[in-house]
Amino acid sequence: MATAKLGTKAVGSKVKIKINGTLRNFIVVNQGKPSSLYDSTCDGTWLLMEDIYETRAWHSSNVNDYANSDIHKYLNGTWLNLVDANIRNAIKQVKIPYRPGSGTSGTSGTVNSGANGLSCKVFLLSDREVGYTKTNVNQYICDDGAKLAYFQDGNGTAEKIAKYNGSATDWWLRSPVLNYSTNSWYCNSGGSANGNGCASTYGIRPAFILPSDLLVSDDGSVSTNTAPTTPATINVPTTINGGDNITVSWSASTDAENNLEGYELERSTNGGSSWNNVYKGNATSTTNTVPFGTESVMYRVRAYDAQGLYSSYKSSNQVTVVNNQPPSVPASITVPNEVLGGGSLTVTWGVSTDSDGNLSGYALERQVDGGAWTEVFRGNALNFTDTITRGWASVAYRVRAYDTRTAYSGYATSEARTVNNNTPPAITCASPTGTDLGTKTEGFTVGYSVNDPDGDTITVKERVDGAEKRSFTATPDAQNTLAVDGDTFMQLLNGPHALEITASDGKAATAHKLTFTKSVTSAFVTLEAPMEADAPITICVLSVIGFIPADAEYTVEVTNNALDDNPTWEDCTTAVKTGANYIFEHKDAPTNTPAFNFRINASRGTSGEGGYITSVQGGFQ
Repeated sequence: MATAKLGTKAVGSKVKIKINGTLRNFIVVNQGKPSSLYDSTCDGTWLLMEDIYETRAWHSSNVNDYANSDIHKYLNGTWLNLVDANIRNAIKQVKIPYRPGSGTSGTSGTVNSGANGLSCKVFLLSDREVGYTKTNVNQYICDDGAKLAYFQDGNGTAEKIAKYNGSATDWWLRSPVLNYSTNSWYCNSGGSANGNGCASTYGIRPAFILPSDLLVSDDGSVSTNTAPTTPATINVPTTINGGDNITVSWSASTDAENNLEGYELERSTNGGSSWNNVYKGNATSTTNTVPFGTESVMYRVRAYDAQGLYSSYKSSNQVTVVNNQPPSVPASITVPNEVLGGGSLTVTWGVSTDSDGNLSGYALERQVDGGAWTEVFRGNALNFTDTITRGWASVAYRVRAYDTRTAYSGYATSEARTVNNNTPPAITCASPTGTDLGTKTEGFTVGYSVNDPDGDTITVKERVDGAEKRSFTATPDAQNTLAVDGDTFMQLLNGPHALEITASDGKAATAHKLTFTKSVTSAFVTLEAPMEADAPITICVLSVIGFIPADAEYTVEVTNNALDDNPTWEDCTTAVKTGANYIFEHKDAPTNTPAFNFRINASRGTSGEGGYITSVQGGFQ
């Protein structure tokens, strides 16, 4: 027998539904929700009994309060129970527009609509739903609804005429007459609107809404929905660890009405004595956590359709649960703060513990630029050196421990580090960084050049024992000289010293470090140029400021003809030590202009104690 969806039936067509054991004709008066006045529950196929079923009073108390009327209670109680059970269960619980309460309200009245409508399954149609309006009937029509597709506007139209026992008969509507608290509207035998007291007896034509996916046979009979088929298989892992998140899957079901909606999965941890729902939805697999300590577990699944019918269950085998504790989360994870593109870094992490004593190792994962995590190491070490690809913007790491049963701990996750893709400047020097230049007894220089692969401006700083000696903007590949001579060398104490050349492009810096040892055991001090005088020089006084050890070999000499080819030098050491004036023995007139100079020689004595000279002061005449 051919079938069609109820929702495909044309408005005005007829279907058959069994009432009190007898098939009765019902007219399709609307498909879908009539207007925005109606709640979403009213979306379906609207059916109205073709003939009057019986005659009854609207309300024996003669008040036009539909929500509390005798007819409303009767339709949703006694009459509803006369409907064939399968159809009765399928009738939708809806919320229809209605005027709440009773009384007179003039030409307008408060109407509750939408979600505030009157909840019911069976109802009478309203004056508006059959096509009556204030303009085509009278001003006391209630606006409790919108015209259904089957009806025409106005009085006396044929579709409003209904028969009872073969004769056209008056039939009740649910709408109150707004200017009488005792009256409600009805359709008379000619299809026109009339109002009368609610205690009057007129015919009733029950209406209700069915889901549009019910089936209608070619003889007009409405059939209810059938349950989906039972899923053919259910798949559960053969090995399950307590605390594991496992995947349970099952095969798809079919449904004769094509309204399969989903599946319901249940779990039992007591051999099937009781079951708990763990999933409901339209997927054919789901994940489920088996609590630690569970001794065994089994699952069963069934399908359900849009009308709430269920298939039989498909059950899995019972699986014994292995209650292995996962290791603890690694105590820490450490990633260097500075990360250079094209370089490498070492990630380290703290140890995990395992209460079962079967810790196996660690799995380290890397995340680049906030993307997916990728495993880069698996083993029992507590560190891993990774290569950073130039061009990455950021990198992060996370690590977890695992045991011999592949149970994993949670992750210890690092902060994301910004990758510096700048190439630091390079320093080229004949002596590689870290070279010891050996012992130096006099000033010296170190030659070097710098460049930057990125073409950035390079700032160079030269330091001696940490003190900055010079800072300048370098020309790429030009030869530069770090000079450790003159005052710089002289002011250094004997012993080890450090030199450092740093080149910075503003983003990264390169340091070139060298060491040397100063070892100077003697000193010689003289004027760079003799001091000229206007007359012969006969006397002088000198003071050597500093520290000269007692056993040092120390002499101070002066001359009063320093500009001659062979100046005459005289020893004035004693006078200097005692602070006395010194009278020159050389009296001859100088060949050239009279000029004064001194020379000081000092060297360490047998004690090896060092000394120093900070200045030489004095005068002559």
